[in-house]
Amino acid sequence: MLQDIVDQQRKIRHLLILEDLDGARLVPLEESSYFLGRDTTNSIVVRSNGISRQHALFLRVTGADPNSYGFMLIDGNLQGEPSTNGTSINGERSTSSKLNHGDKIVFGRQVSAKYLILEALCDQEFIDYCHNFDFQEVATRDVNPRETFVQPVGDRPSFGTTSLVRLASFPEILPSPMFEANLKGALTYVNPAAFNAFPDLLHLGMEHPTMQGLITLIQTVKQKVLSREVTVNDKVYEQSIHFISENGLIRCCLADITERKQVEAELLKRDRLLQSVADATTHLLANVSYEEAIEVALAQFGKTAEVDRICICENHIHAETHQLATSIRYEWTNTAIPAIRNCEHRQNQLYSHPHLQRWYTTLAGGATICGLIAHLPMAEQEALILEQVQSVLAVPILVKDNFWGFIELHDCTHSYQWSDQEEAILRTMAASISAALERQNKDEIIHRQAFHDALTGLPNRVLFADRLDQALIEARRNSSNFAVMFMDLDKFKTINDTLGHSVGDELLKEVARRLQQCLRAGDTVARWGGDEFTLLLPNIRSVQDATNTAQRILAAFEEVVIIDHYELYVNASIGIACFPEDGQEAEVLLQNADVALYQCKEQGRGIYQVYDTGMNSKAIELFALQNHLRHALEREEFLLYYQPQINLQTGRITGLEALIRWQHPEQGLVSPATFIPLAEESDLIVHIGKWVLASACQQAVEWQRNTDMPLSISVNLSTRQFYDPTLVETIAQVLTQTQLDPQYLELEITETIAIKNIALAQSVLRQLQGMGIRIAMDDFGTGFSSLNYLTQLPLNTLKIDQSFIKRLTTDAKELEVINAVLSLGRSLHLHVVAEGVDAPEQLDLLRSLQCETVQGYLLSPPLPVMEATAELRSHNLHQVLEESLQTDLPHVTVYDSNQQPTLELSTSSS
Repeated sequence: MLQDIVDQQRKIRHLLILEDLDGARLVPLEESSYFLGRDTTNSIVVRSNGISRQHALFLRVTGADPNSYGFMLIDGNLQGEPSTNGTSINGERSTSSKLNHGDKIVFGRQVSAKYLILEALCDQEFIDYCHNFDFQEVATRDVNPRETFVQPVGDRPSFGTTSLVRLASFPEILPSPMFEANLKGALTYVNPAAFNAFPDLLHLGMEHPTMQGLITLIQTVKQKVLSREVTVNDKVYEQSIHFISENGLIRCCLADITERKQVEAELLKRDRLLQSVADATTHLLANVSYEEAIEVALAQFGKTAEVDRICICENHIHAETHQLATSIRYEWTNTAIPAIRNCEHRQNQLYSHPHLQRWYTTLAGGATICGLIAHLPMAEQEALILEQVQSVLAVPILVKDNFWGFIELHDCTHSYQWSDQEEAILRTMAASISAALERQNKDEIIHRQAFHDALTGLPNRVLFADRLDQALIEARRNSSNFAVMFMDLDKFKTINDTLGHSVGDELLKEVARRLQQCLRAGDTVARWGGDEFTLLLPNIRSVQDATNTAQRILAAFEEVVIIDHYELYVNASIGIACFPEDGQEAEVLLQNADVALYQCKEQGRGIYQVYDTGMNSKAIELFALQNHLRHALEREEFLLYYQPQINLQTGRITGLEALIRWQHPEQGLVSPATFIPLAEESDLIVHIGKWVLASACQQAVEWQRNTDMPLSISVNLSTRQFYDPTLVETIAQVLTQTQLDPQYLELEITETIAIKNIALAQSVLRQLQGMGIRIAMDDFGTGFSSLNYLTQLPLNTLKIDQSFIKRLTTDAKELEVINAVLSLGRSLHLHVVAEGVDAPEQLDLLRSLQCETVQGYLLSPPLPVMEATAELRSHNLHQVLEESLQTDLPHVTVYDSNQQPTLELSTSSS
């Protein structure tokens, strides 16, 4: 009898009133899960053509009180496929929802149901309730969960022991092995799949591999849900263990993962030589379970990359606004770094929010978000500061050419500058994630992207290192020679900055093609990074073979490269190191080839150099200088010199240009031509530039107070300083701190800086002009000198480059150019300054051409503060100017395009 075995404890009851083509019936919901569908293997079988074979799942959700639970209704099958005609709850389409008392459910088009939660009843009361259930009354009115209906039911079916057992028979049809045991180790249930897979399970009991250590594991781990792997008869299973504390049962489900384990072992063995990114990618693509694989891949990648946090964010439609949003889907964090996956500000975030607008535009376009947080827009800074991020690198993940989401790396402990190589590796990782999502061509993708450069198709640094190691082994075994070359393109950055990255990318592809044409079949050329390439020439007879190859490469670049109607002439510099003379280890050979490459640059570029031991001393000296440069600012070793600018009409100083010098404690005064390029290779130039700006402004204020002269100060901006996102804010702070009136500050930029990003340059310059600051175009005439740029950029001053001034007394054409520039400046209402005036004749000609302002060594070299102050007080420069203008001016005639004289200059005209 049923009541002889039921527990008389009262508990909340759950009931489903189901109506299909066979009529209405009751389904008590007591087990952990029920499948509903028209297939006869389902727990709840319904008859309707509008129902899928496996239509929906009722999943039990238990709360803190084991007697207090509910049910989640999930549309579709275990494989995640939705039903054909869907499921609705209270008239609204639903994929998954927690059910509430009285919910009205429609499966497909013809099957309806109602979900009830009844008051606490013992088993016998619940059976009586079902026997006496009135279908008609429930269909016409809402049910009170505290009522128990006691009315006759006519011919309604009886829910006795057989019915309840059938309703609890879901595990019987489960294709995976499943069994239950109590805490004493006795098996209480074994489903048919487990009998078939483990016929000796009942006989062996606790000695069976699936049972060994099970009780100890439950008692030791103190967790309700865990998993482990077990081996049974050469097959590997993943054993999911669920401890049901309410009844003291241990439920185990097993999945055969033998094939997956074999695939993992084969792939890991084959890819043992790959770097960590390749290892992580292999695991990601080989693992059958993507969810498990991504966690392992991120951990491997994160630890090797030495980052603090990795997030993979997925794009989706926001449930409420129906706009595109992003949420963190996967996350890995280093020790002591807080997780952010479940934080509100990283889930369901609309791309329309200020801190994500630029991210969407950039990443959707295939570009990268990269840099220090301090250099990002303020809205992005505020969001990332909440996550303790100091530096971020993010690249898009594209699936079937669609912007699926992005992967981002966080450094929370250092202000780390990401390299191009790291970006390339992360892009490889993103491509691997994309491939795993698509589940297509996984082996080909991992191999290609682990060993080759995405842009040029050449071997990358990883593959080159492997081939270099193989060449070392062969050379030692056979006592043979080989050469390593380091090559980079001269002035590539200028092409990239001025003509755009697309032209630069096409140029790199053409360079790769020409390099391959210059090599033998067994040689290797790899892209090292940026515009750097490495070459491996195995089995050479002597260094002459290597130099012959270098000569062929240089000759290949003598031919013009045409890209998008641009005619580009490219030079390359090549450093050569040979085994065994120049090194017997891979790292040493590469380092010495790099040293030889540096010598090429020192000696004029466009050449090749073979390494010799004397080169190291120069390289070490440069390294020491660069290392000392990092401490020069904090040690107050920088000085400012000031070169006066003279008004030719009044003879007075109207302003001074601030020029930096480095007082090295051992080498004395170091030329800016030596240390400025070193500073520009890192972020030092930004910090140095800020110091120059603050010092110059402070000095200008002091001179104005002490001389009562309205002196302006000119400060040069470097490219990195100009495009620093905090530039405008920094300048405003300096002006506030020094109390310098903005009208007395003039900032000098070059054409190259401006045209690198003309739209951004316009925005920055307008902000600066709006503050009252004057803007000067420095070295005018040496760049593109385009009238288009002059009209687009908000400028106040043109500074004629000194290269024109130096040729002024010997070349009439230069005179015409300068006259044209002066006329252009007047027509555009620009102030014109001539730089590099070193001879009296130059000064006379400029005055005759009505040039307003000049500066140069004739009038004054750059002076330290004390000497500049003395000159301002003594007005000696006025006397120098008068003396310089007393020289005879040669007779010069300037002609127009029709060869008619337009301007004659002589002593009388001044």
